[in-house]
Amino acid sequence: MRLRIDHAAAAAVSALDDSGIPSVILKGPSITRWLYEPEDARAYVDCDLLVAPDTFAAAVQALIKAGHHPELDELSMPSWWREHALTTFSVDGSMVDLHRNLPGVGADDALLWSTLSAVTDPILVGGVAARTLTKPGRLMHAALHAAQHGGASRDLDVLARALERVGEETWREAAELADRLDAAAAFTRGLMMLPGGVELVAGLGLNPAPSLEVELRAASARQALTVARLHQTRGLRARLALVRHKLFPPVTFMRKWSALARRGRLGLALAYLYRPLWVARRTPAAVRTWQAARRAVNRQAETQRPPGP
Repeated sequence: MRLRIDHAAAAAVSALDDSGIPSVILKGPSITRWLYEPEDARAYVDCDLLVAPDTFAAAVQALIKAGHHPELDELSMPSWWREHALTTFSVDGSMVDLHRNLPGVGADDALLWSTLSAVTDPILVGGVAARTLTKPGRLMHAALHAAQHGGASRDLDVLARALERVGEETWREAAELADRLDAAAAFTRGLMMLPGGVELVAGLGLNPAPSLEVELRAASARQALTVARLHQTRGLRARLALVRHKLFPPVTFMRKWSALARRGRLGLALAYLYRPLWVARRTPAAVRTWQAARRAVNRQAETQRPPGP
C-alpha cells in the first residue's frame, strides 16, 4: 500500500512541479519514517498535498491532466461548503487529497500557506524530491488530525508516539505555530485526548478559548456543524439558501453521498427524493448535540474568565 501511495504522491508532485506549482506533503511518509520502524508496517491510504490558495484551481487542472479525477466538481458548490481538501483519484485508484487548509485552523488559506511553506524539510518520495512539514508542523498537524476525527485510534497512535519521543521544546514550537494560525483550540483539544497530552498541555500552560466548531468536529457531529452554521448565518435569505443547498445539493455531491445517485438518472432522482427525509430524521439529534456542545463551551469559557474586581 505504501509503495502505491508513494508512487501516486511522486506522480502528483511531479505534475504540479511541471506546472510551476509548489506543494508540501502532509502526514504520510514524513510521519511514518519519523515515528515508526520498518517492522511496524505502518500504512497510509492516501497522499495529502498542500498548495497555495491562488494556485489551487491550477493544481486541480494539473492533476486532471496527469490522469486524476476529482471526487467533486467544486465549481458547482457554494464556497462555504467546500472542504479543507479536494479528493482526487489517480488511474490506479490511489487517493490524492489536495489541501487548501487544515481543519481546526482559523487563519485564512493564504496565511496558512505562507506560514507552513516557509518552514519545510526535504523528503524523497517515490524517487521524487519534495517538501514536507518540519517537526513542529508535523506535531501540530498530528494534534489537529486527532481533534478533527474525534480521537480515532489511528490518529491517537501517531500522537502517542510523538508524545513519547519528542521533547517539550519542539512541542512548544508546535504550540506557537498553532497559535499563529489560530489553531490553538484544536491543537489543545487533540492533545487532551491522551493522558500524556493532558500533562503536556499543563506543562506548556495552554489554555485557549474553547471553540464550538472544534468540539463538534471532535464529536464527529457533522450534522450539528450544519446547525451551528445555520445559527451563525445572518439574514433570512442567506439561511434559506443554506437550507436549500443542504436539502438539494449539486449533482456532484449527490453522487458522492449516495450510491443510489450513481445509478443513472432514475437513481439520482430517487436519491434527491430521499435526501430531505434523511436530513429531517437527523436534524433533532443534531440540534440536541449542538445545544449540548454550546452549553459545554460556554461553561468552559466561564471557568477561564478572570474573576471580577
